[in-house]
Amino acid sequence: MIFAPPMVGAKERVASLNLCSDLLLLQYLPHDQIAGLTRQASDPTMSPLADKAVLLPNFTATPEHLVKAQADILLMTQGHAPRIIGKEINKITLGYPGTLQYWPDSLALLRDAGLPIEASEVAKARGMINKIAGIFTDKPRVLVLAPRWFGLGSDHLAMQWLTMAGAQPWREIDGWSMKLNPEALIMDPPDMIILESHGPHPSLATKLLDERLMRKLAQLGTKFVASSPKYWTCPGPWSIPWLQQVQTLWATQ
Repeated sequence: MIFAPPMVGAKERVASLNLCSDLLLLQYLPHDQIAGLTRQASDPTMSPLADKAVLLPNFTATPEHLVKAQADILLMTQGHAPRIIGKEINKITLGYPGTLQYWPDSLALLRDAGLPIEASEVAKARGMINKIAGIFTDKPRVLVLAPRWFGLGSDHLAMQWLTMAGAQPWREIDGWSMKLNPEALIMDPPDMIILESHGPHPSLATKLLDERLMRKLAQLGTKFVASSPKYWTCPGPWSIPWLQQVQTLWATQ
């Protein structure tokens, strides 16, 4: 991969070492200011903005690649401190992307650092989060089923979005995940199960719910929705249409 050096007098160029900050750059920064992204940004199974990312440089987090990127600013996550050689790079440390507020809070940090992000964008992000509060008016009990029979816990971003939108966790389990078994689902069926979907290929989560079990749960009133985790892995404007779609499917099934 060949990285184009910045033009004389050009605006500061920014590189990212994390998928979530990759997506913020793709969404909010002019592309000629993006010096480099992680490889995840162009992976359509992980990135909701993969079509934009494929046109931009990507690199691994090695000093050599960072030097080649000719970046003036490097976005990092808390606890991530790579060794930088060859030139001085201004480092901006964003919070850990484990809460919904990572989205507006990170925009505010980038704006404070002098990047061309309007104050209105920060306010708009906070407003979009607040706007989806309570869209599940009947408060369904929801389980997000991940591979290997793990259900996502209350601290997971997917569940944070869903509870913000008015849904209730099928189980009040602190943390990111919980181990499940089919008998528990039959004894206490969720109102809705969201299955991780990865494009045209069936996910491991989908395979776990064989047709007989799905028919039984459907008879007990459970509704099923397939969704790609790329919409909830990192908080951003791409998460809002996902929530609205899930709510619509819930209301119309």
